[in-house]
Amino acid sequence: MQSESKSMKLSFGEKFGYGLGDTASNFVWALMMNFIMFYYTDIFGITAAAAGTMLLFARSTDGVVDFFIGALADRTKTRWGRFRPYLIWLCVPLAVVFVLAFTTPDLSPAGKLVWAWVTYNALMLLYSAINIPYGALSGVMTDDPLDRTSLNSYRMSLAQIGGIIANSSFIVLIAKFGAGNQQMGAQRTVLLFSIVAVVLFLISFWTTKERIHPPADQKTNLLQDLKNLFRNRHWVMMFAVGIINITFAVVRGTGGIYYLQRYLKLDAAGGDKSFYKWEGGQALEVFYLGQIGTFFLLSGLAMIFGAMMTRFAVKLMGKKWSFITSLALVGLTAIPFYFIKPDQIFLVYGFQMFGMVFAGINATLFWAMVADTADFQEWKYNVRTTGVAFSATTCAQKAGMGIGAAIAGYLISSFGYDPKAASQTPEAIHGILLLNSLIPAVGLILLSLAFTIYGLNETICKTMREELAARREAGK
Repeated sequence: MQSESKSMKLSFGEKFGYGLGDTASNFVWALMMNFIMFYYTDIFGITAAAAGTMLLFARSTDGVVDFFIGALADRTKTRWGRFRPYLIWLCVPLAVVFVLAFTTPDLSPAGKLVWAWVTYNALMLLYSAINIPYGALSGVMTDDPLDRTSLNSYRMSLAQIGGIIANSSFIVLIAKFGAGNQQMGAQRTVLLFSIVAVVLFLISFWTTKERIHPPADQKTNLLQDLKNLFRNRHWVMMFAVGIINITFAVVRGTGGIYYLQRYLKLDAAGGDKSFYKWEGGQALEVFYLGQIGTFFLLSGLAMIFGAMMTRFAVKLMGKKWSFITSLALVGLTAIPFYFIKPDQIFLVYGFQMFGMVFAGINATLFWAMVADTADFQEWKYNVRTTGVAFSATTCAQKAGMGIGAAIAGYLISSFGYDPKAASQTPEAIHGILLLNSLIPAVGLILLSLAFTIYGLNETICKTMREELAARREAGK
């Protein structure tokens, strides 16, 4: 492997600029995680079961394409590097399809379902095509372990800025831009998000640099890449974790908006008299986040705090045990949501923010550890395929998103959720509570116990880093 610089320490500006790329990506990701089912059932106008089937198929099959995207990125050669060019090539196409996916055409129910299938699949394909190279970029900017953790802390923190904006303002902006027409409001809101995302992707492109490169004479084929990947037992573990962790995150994220609106009955901006002030006998609209927007805002801030605390957790316990501990605590803090009553709002906020701090640590460590598995593969097999390692991991997450969305959609439908009903049946409420508490809690706690068999610890990573550095110095 070849390296361009004597020191791979990253400046604040480069870390911040890199993180802005995930601010952009998270406008898409946040809506896919938390609002897509709600959008399809309550605004676009298809059933939860139909939406769940579509999301299972789209996310699971799209994940297979991710591997080829990573392999293509590994083989891309430009004056800008292998991974950075995708930020500038694909930011505008992604923005266009993002808007189309949140556009409701005047079609028959069957026509609308086809529209949803086509636009959602295209959105996920383009999201992968820009986000996989972006993720792999973090693995070739530096080989310093703490700096790599710090870089991913910036990434996760700034990703949450995008998530905060999207999650806390989506419903608010729908009401403001739609003026009573939710479909038009959703389209205009996503148009605004898309414009901002394009600008941020361009900034990320111009402020980052690739420093670690495979040997000039490295030659592999797709089958060999895949074989090498699955020989890497540490990557296989992260692959499995990617599927399971995201499955339960999507189950809870999907159930969350229904929990807030249908169980807690929190207000969202638009339509409620509390969003107006009276002056001179006239009602004047007040731009207000509402309780749901505030809930997502505080959750995002807590996750940012967790991401920035990751470096300290790693120094204290190491990556592996920090990951295990954070995973278990995210699960444990979900359990109380099954028992909390609708009037116990302070408990809702307290457990949510506590859990999101640990979710921030967990998300940051996940991608730093995937980069470590790419180092292990080079160290063990003398082949570096960073793009493939990241893309195949993204494939796992896509599969988890599909499985989680399908589980949530089927459960919501089977428990009798009616988007047009002013109040839900006790069975529907019980289903919403399970989605937001016990189902993800049990899954994450069991996953944290299983992860204790993960083999890469600080001692092995230190040995890998020193030996790889020696190889670079020798020009191998």
